[in-house]
Amino acid sequence: MKNILTIFKKEWDRVIKDRRLVLTIMVLPGLMIFLIYSFMGSAMQNLTTDDIYNVAIVNPQLDFKSIYEKYEDTDSLNVVIIEEAEIAEYELLVDEGEWSLIIFLDEDIATYDDTGDKPIASIYSNPNEITSSNIRNNFSSYLVSYQEELSFDLYGDTTYFDLAYLGTPLNVDAFAGKILASLLPMLIIMFLFSGAMSIGPESIAGEKERGTIATLLVTPVKRKEIAIGKILALSVLTLISATSSFIGIMASLPKLMQFETGVSANIYAIGDYLTILVVLFSTVFVIVGVISIVSAYAKSLKEASSMIAPIYILTILVSITSMFGDGANTNLVMYAIPIYNAVQSLTAILTFDTASLSYIIVTVISNFAYLVLFVFILNKMFNSEKIMFTK
Repeated sequence: MKNILTIFKKEWDRVIKDRRLVLTIMVLPGLMIFLIYSFMGSAMQNLTTDDIYNVAIVNPQLDFKSIYEKYEDTDSLNVVIIEEAEIAEYELLVDEGEWSLIIFLDEDIATYDDTGDKPIASIYSNPNEITSSNIRNNFSSYLVSYQEELSFDLYGDTTYFDLAYLGTPLNVDAFAGKILASLLPMLIIMFLFSGAMSIGPESIAGEKERGTIATLLVTPVKRKEIAIGKILALSVLTLISATSSFIGIMASLPKLMQFETGVSANIYAIGDYLTILVVLFSTVFVIVGVISIVSAYAKSLKEASSMIAPIYILTILVSITSMFGDGANTNLVMYAIPIYNAVQSLTAILTFDTASLSYIIVTVISNFAYLVLFVFILNKMFNSEKIMFTK
């Protein structure tokens, strides 16, 4: 145990005593994610909201006005009445993005008696402008309501049945959980792997390239202890890096998802966050184990990085499964598959799945079984002179 701690301290000091590595691995991931996602949230909110909607109406009708004023915020809606002679001028403003919408109503639209040509109600908008498209959709529904009102006045009760909208009350926490579950597992696994990639190859392949691994292997320390010490140190450092990224994500969520109704990261309890960390810690061992084995096999740091890249891509492909399906996989056997089990376990936690504990148990046991296997393989590789000393 003492030798394992010595190897652990050696790897820990290599990173901790390098201020640039500390900044790159532990501080920048969370900070950059917070800044980027906060900026994205502000940008998306700006795309979906606007200070003023400018609407020009030809031949306005009081009944139509009462409909749109019932739903629109009068402080953000600027309605002007224009003449038919001004339509071309305002159409040009809409084309140039300086005006939102033009509504044209026939002057006899409210007095039509079902004889002759039907009156016309038209909308002129610019589909290239988000503001124009948004307000067009709103006023289209208002015109439909106005049409139904006029039809009722002309023909009487024309409804065959009354339509009532019923359903299960919205569970805001469950709704928010599904949104977070489609996003966070993918991001977390990516951060875990990228964090391990930034320090893992240097620990073994880098030492092989510099020749320092030979000095370490000829010491009285058992090579099994070297393997365990390196994996443990890299796992802890990777987990710290991933935790930094996770904190950045959670801190930026209120800004990132402010355009969603009631979405908040405060719906989870301390126990939920602790189980997330348990899943992450066990998954880190799998990721670090794979990277360590590849790094031990590679002849140089560059070769190790090129060999790890396809594995990283495969990991991303597996992690995006959180974006598909409705909740976590219910087949316990699937939780023996590395990486996939972490993604599904995180999905279960974030969606308040009542079976999440069983998923987590299988995931953690499986991941630690893989850890034992990887330590065994790495130990065999460290004992192979052909692998460790070939350049």
